[in-house]
Amino acid sequence: MMKLTVLGNRGAYPKAGTACSGYLLETQKAKIVLDLGAGTLANLLSVCRLEDVSAIVITHLHWDHFSDMMVLQYALDEKNLTIPVYCPAEPEAHFNLLMGSSHFELHPISEGESVTIGDAALDFSELSHPVKNFGVRVTEGRFVFGYTGDTAKCDALDKFLEPVQTLLCDTTFFDDVESDKHMSVMQALDVAGKNGVRRLIMTHFPADARPQAYLDKARDRFNGRISMTDMMQVIQL
Repeated sequence: MMKLTVLGNRGAYPKAGTACSGYLLETQKAKIVLDLGAGTLANLLSVCRLEDVSAIVITHLHWDHFSDMMVLQYALDEKNLTIPVYCPAEPEAHFNLLMGSSHFELHPISEGESVTIGDAALDFSELSHPVKNFGVRVTEGRFVFGYTGDTAKCDALDKFLEPVQTLLCDTTFFDDVESDKHMSVMQALDVAGKNGVRRLIMTHFPADARPQAYLDKARDRFNGRISMTDMMQVIQL
């Protein structure tokens, strides 16, 4: 079974004692970092050696999802390590920043692309965000885990979620709003529910939000298991 460690769960910027988006997903034979936003590198290093990281997946090149890549390159240089990095090729200026490091083995990702990392099969689906954002599905055996990155509610989510059993989902907004950037709690519940997701894990909370309030709002409104992320929480998937 997979294990997920929450390195950070805040959107845009972190409040004191937290960090932006970042997760360590572990299978039997792989350790995959999903996003590495502000404040997450130190948290990653507290639970995993860089030598043991199989790959890094950046869902999209907004700073709250990849800014710690900029300082990670110094740690990799010190250790003379290179790590495979899967990310969108745009915005070009941000992608070029990653290209500037010889310690990142860059793999631009595209719609429908599939890769194998250890015993995990990853495939990518473009969702809806102001910059290219790819949801990632990770399959180990019969189990399928999905992570949305940042996305507004969109038709592409239906196809993305077809095989997903457990979903780590952008639920930025407490109240329903019209947005081309993120989903609300109720939108996430609706999308996950109609697509047969068995377990929904809410994340990407605003800096000053109280995640427990999101869980209280969602409780008893989802026909499955529902939870929220918490800093450095270890979730058995």
